[in-house]
Amino acid sequence: MATVSAYLTDARRELWARDSFRFIPDRTLLEPAGAVQRGGGPRLVFTGFPSDYSLAFLLGLLELDVELVGIVTSPGAHPAILGHNALSRIADHLRIPLLRLWRVNDEHARQDLASLDADAVVMASFDQIIGARALAIPKHGWMNIHPSLLPRYRGPEPVYWALAEGATETGITLHRAVAKFDAGPVLAQRRVGIDPSDTAGTLTRRLAAAGVMALPEAVSALIADAPGTPLDLEQGSYRSSVGHRRLEDADSAAEAERMVRAGNPNMPAWASPDGESLYVLRATAGDDCADPVLRYPDGCLRLLETITTCGCHHDQPQCPHREGVA
Repeated sequence: MATVSAYLTDARRELWARDSFRFIPDRTLLEPAGAVQRGGGPRLVFTGFPSDYSLAFLLGLLELDVELVGIVTSPGAHPAILGHNALSRIADHLRIPLLRLWRVNDEHARQDLASLDADAVVMASFDQIIGARALAIPKHGWMNIHPSLLPRYRGPEPVYWALAEGATETGITLHRAVAKFDAGPVLAQRRVGIDPSDTAGTLTRRLAAAGVMALPEAVSALIADAPGTPLDLEQGSYRSSVGHRRLEDADSAAEAERMVRAGNPNMPAWASPDGESLYVLRATAGDDCADPVLRYPDGCLRLLETITTCGCHHDQPQCPHREGVA
């Protein structure tokens, strides 16, 4: 039986009305109101952030025949996590614990996790590696939801790098978590094509939609202790985290245009076309060299939409995430 309420229905409707999803963990919801019909089935804990991406999977889990018994998040990722946010609102609505764990592998954190008596944990975006002792706490282990076709694009920014490197296809992988980033066996996987106009936001929305559709298959496999399909990491790739990349450092207008789309909306690229630093949300590559413009060997990048602050965690003109500053 699913967990059902008017409040959750409204939250789900508002989320999926967006045409672009962010990973920035600052999402909130209205204060909870109204009755809730709690689900039954296996006892699950959700681990993630108050972001569009994480919220999609939390709300997706609540549509399954499971009982959500707790939510875990990591306070160091964003100041909003310490206050009211999307995760805390849903925890209050369901009257379940919200654990803000600075170090998930510490003994006191493991004790808090064990107190939830979970059958399994489902994780969608988290900034800590789960150690072997924490992984062993739930009866059926942990599942991670990673927005790439693992073993390709392991690491913290797979959507960014798929766009920036010009991939034509990516996907979403639901896999058993192990004590290493994005390395456990696959329980379910879906392929998603990349459109030439995709930004990180539009692509993330489609990836989340595909992942939510795969949740029933993957959760069933997790609870059944299915071993999954091992990943051949030697055939994969790993990409590091990325800051606000400087467009003047691109080798071509085509590369710079991909950097703009890959950075929007989570970590916009920046440029100084007239000596003033701007963060770029939309641009087009070609022979149209009308100002404001950046010039490259293969043509020009015309800046169509810019902002003066970064729009990420810091939202500052001189963001600490900015790359390419001498």
